[in-house]
Amino acid sequence: MIFSQDKITKLYLVDDHQVLRESLKYLLSQEEDLQIIGCADDGLDLENKLSEDVPDVVLMDLSMPRRDGFETTKALKKAFPGIKIIVLTMHKSENTVARAFRSGCNGYVLKNNALEELIDAIRKVIDGEVYVSDELTPMLVNGFLVAEDMSSELSGREYEVMKLLAEGYNNKEISDMLSISVRTVETHRASIMKKHNFKNITELVLYAVRNHIIEV
Repeated sequence: MIFSQDKITKLYLVDDHQVLRESLKYLLSQEEDLQIIGCADDGLDLENKLSEDVPDVVLMDLSMPRRDGFETTKALKKAFPGIKIIVLTMHKSENTVARAFRSGCNGYVLKNNALEELIDAIRKVIDGEVYVSDELTPMLVNGFLVAEDMSSELSGREYEVMKLLAEGYNNKEISDMLSISVRTVETHRASIMKKHNFKNITELVLYAVRNHIIEV
């Protein structure tokens, strides 16, 4: 199938492992609608190299020298709000996934699955979806796929608390911001987790991203 030039998705690869970069470049070069326009070793290298030809999607490692993927993602999203960022990492912990989405990523792909999942992930985030590596689905999504309008069951205050939790604030910070007691925040938090059947804060963050309660 021949793709027109205006449908080409421009990619930038940021990873300090050359072997992985070369493998992904070869994989992605086989797709006529995908084009790698540059590579960088870390976030600082990306900042120095990024030209006026801004990519549509950045494939971002998390653990890199000088400037890691979290800080680079935040900076990119601030400078280019429309850019899509897919994290490529070996880290599987719930806290790391939640931190990555709070930083602004649109997708999370494990490196050991990258060759199988990456093309699908790129196309989904370009279409406005959030992508999480299949291997993480049982941990993150079990009991999490709820109706889009379920947020209407929350009170106005609970909605405010959920939004702030998804943005990474702790109970004390939310207490100060909303001028309510920490105990009241804890009560709202427990109610939110129960109403949505969230098992952990990562599920809350992903729900907030998917339902545009917070923007990435």
